[in-house]
Amino acid sequence: MNESSATKPYIIWGVIGLIVLASIGLMAYLFGQIFGGSAAAPTATPASLPVVTISGLRSQAKLSSVEMKAVTEVYKENVPDGWLDNTLGRKEKLLMLVYGNVQAGFDLEKMAQGNLWTDGKKVRLVLPAPQILNSSIDFTHTHVVYYENSLLFDTNNPNLQGAALAEAQQAIEQAALEGGVLNEANKYGKLYFENLLYSLGFTQVEVVVDAQIFKE
Repeated sequence: MNESSATKPYIIWGVIGLIVLASIGLMAYLFGQIFGGSAAAPTATPASLPVVTISGLRSQAKLSSVEMKAVTEVYKENVPDGWLDNTLGRKEKLLMLVYGNVQAGFDLEKMAQGNLWTDGKKVRLVLPAPQILNSSIDFTHTHVVYYENSLLFDTNNPNLQGAALAEAQQAIEQAALEGGVLNEANKYGKLYFENLLYSLGFTQVEVVVDAQIFKE
């Protein structure tokens, strides 16, 4: 047997092997077309939409968005009962300089379901009107700046300073209102909720304050 005849079996088996592999590949292709043709092509999973609820917002209860230091004067006088002091215009006078802190923000428990609207990644939130949430007197700096007692026959009022302090808290709240504390609370409150809603994944955000009960 010569060299060329010895190599023929290997060539034949090689050709047969190629044919078998081609047949297996064709069968696999046909199998996939028949039984797998209806299978859906892989698709990207859509991103979950942002979620916000009224109950979730209301859980923050009274949200303070601004704190203002206020200072104001409280004047009190003791009008005499005696006719002579009264006729002469004699009085006991006290002027107190009152310092305090006033916090303003939103009572979120006032919000109803209609205050929140969402549509996909769009959201609109209507906040209640801002209000003073808390106020306190700074007794470290509050002091009497002027006191005069010109009474001749009537006794002074030992509770005059206490009466002035009783009006002090209302006075600093009024001073804060005149200083624009509600406008500041409105501005920073809207900014806070805009940032909050954007952070949740909303792309179109509108935050407004109930215009029927608050005007800037």
